[in-house]
Amino acid sequence: MSNKPNVVLIFTDNQQASTLGCYGNTEVYTPNIDRLANRSMRFNNAYCPNAFCSPCRASVLTGTLPSHHGVHSWIDDRNMPDWPTGWHALNGMQTLPGLLQSDGYTTALVGKYHLGEPTTPAEGFDHWVTLNDGHIRSFYRNRIFDNGQVYDQPGHSVDFFTNKACDFMTEQVKSNNPFFLFLPYPAPYGHWPATKETDENRHTQRYSECPMNSVPREAISKKAVDGFLMNHTESTTDLDFSMLMRAPNDLATLRNYYSQISMVDDGVGEIMESIEALGIDDNTLLIFTTDHGLSVGQHGFWGHGGQFQPNLTIFT
Repeated sequence: MSNKPNVVLIFTDNQQASTLGCYGNTEVYTPNIDRLANRSMRFNNAYCPNAFCSPCRASVLTGTLPSHHGVHSWIDDRNMPDWPTGWHALNGMQTLPGLLQSDGYTTALVGKYHLGEPTTPAEGFDHWVTLNDGHIRSFYRNRIFDNGQVYDQPGHSVDFFTNKACDFMTEQVKSNNPFFLFLPYPAPYGHWPATKETDENRHTQRYSECPMNSVPREAISKKAVDGFLMNHTESTTDLDFSMLMRAPNDLATLRNYYSQISMVDDGVGEIMESIEALGIDDNTLLIFTTDHGLSVGQHGFWGHGGQFQPNLTIFT
């Protein structure tokens, strides 16, 4: 077995620390992440460099700020038909997977990408399994790009990527290769239409009667209202407040969001069990973090925007 440590970097999508049991939330069910936190080092004062998915992912992969790597906002995949063939935002830059690849590591992205077109691997990645959408429309029924194969995957995306990640780790252990696994889950996400879906996952009923008291019910921030009005200055119809200001009081959305967090927790548990079963737990750096935070009712606001938000990071 190689003496080089394996690295597994798990990302969640749109999540703040207060949505985990290990940070004091008594309504959410996250036993595996809590177990990881209890046996690991926590970065309780970690902050992300930007409030959007793409810049934060670019910063993690390059170790630089958005002002350096040039990705300043989320990449709108609705414009994908206009992108150059094989376009990736970090092409030509020094990246973590590229550095590890040059040091003999087998590198993999298994999960959400959101830094360019998903059909071909980005530079530095040997193994490539991702979904078509960067802006998540659904946790189910996703188009998958899997090392040159293209197919539709009907099941829950968290389960799918967890299984693919475990398969990758097993293959590398058999081949005696040190590996870097980037596992960015497309959940819990927190935005419509994904959190408006009526599909039930195995944790849906767990939250069916949850009062969701851990989500603040605060007055809507004047700045949020001003921003909404500014974006609708030409509208002559009655204002229909966006989900960003309606979600904190939409119990179905809140419960769906928490159920997706528990789905991620299941995935983290399976990754931990797989690492232990493969006998590489003493030689694997396991990191759990998220791309950026998400306001969950604070100041009457749901979601993320152009401001700094608390991040969460745990590694063992």
